[in-house]
Amino acid sequence: MRYEVSEKAQEDLLNIESYLLEEWNIDVLIDFFHKFQKAIDILLIKKVIFQKYEDTHFYKFILTKHNTVIYSYGDDVLYIHRILQNFQDPDENYKSVTT
Repeated sequence: MRYEVSEKAQEDLLNIESYLLEEWNIDVLIDFFHKFQKAIDILLIKKVIFQKYEDTHFYKFILTKHNTVIYSYGDDVLYIHRILQNFQDPDENYKSVTT
């Protein structure tokens, strides 16, 4: 199985990277990306399916207390759609996933 990261999720990752480097340090950024890679590894083996995201066909994986990965599965592909900020407006997060 392989995985694909959407353009929006790539933008999310870049924004998270910028924020962590500006507000914290490289160690925190490295820790975040280790957690992200570990999440990808867990999701790729498909032994656990996490909770649905609202009323969509997507699932959510709480990566950190600040970030949630929104994903789905296709034929032998894990799709990463978004990496949401948990403390942002939930309605805006929902719209960003469903549009």
